[in-house]
Amino acid sequence: MRRISILAIFICVIVLIFSQILYIRAEPEMATNFQLRDPWDYEFSLEQFKDKLVILHFFRIYCGGKITKESFKQIEELNKICAKLCEGEKCTEGDVHIISITLATCPTTDLKEWAEYFNINWLLGNDYDDYKLDIIKDYSKYLSKLTDPSLIFLNKNHEVVFTSDYLDASEIIEKLKEISQIN
Repeated sequence: MRRISILAIFICVIVLIFSQILYIRAEPEMATNFQLRDPWDYEFSLEQFKDKLVILHFFRIYCGGKITKESFKQIEELNKICAKLCEGEKCTEGDVHIISITLATCPTTDLKEWAEYFNINWLLGNDYDDYKLDIIKDYSKYLSKLTDPSLIFLNKNHEVVFTSDYLDASEIIEKLKEISQIN
């Protein structure tokens, strides 16, 4: 009986080791390119930021510009990241880019006013502005496993290398360091 228990534990350990090896060797998937317009009518695409690390930040805005407490906290943390990495300048220069993508369907939400209120210093776009929801559909395989807000990290080749729900600034910095060493 004891031999069977030891054998079962040994087999479980071997299976766990091989599953981790297979997971590590899994090829990352390429992020889908998209085009978006920010509240100031600046059109941009993901392709513009090739050779840069990108954090895609997905969240919902409800009528009147309301967001969840978690989204509010995430925006505060992204502001800390932007202040640290971009030294107070707009976070559209440098090696790391943040792109917030929201679904704001209510006409009472003024994204320009909203972005200024929350001191958004990076790119922000509404996937609902063209009524297609194409970006959210393209990223739904990741978003369906996450909550609001969601973060998707892309390496310099724009491969999806990490996804997460809320992260604080120190966790984001650590993840960026880890991703930049992989490239």
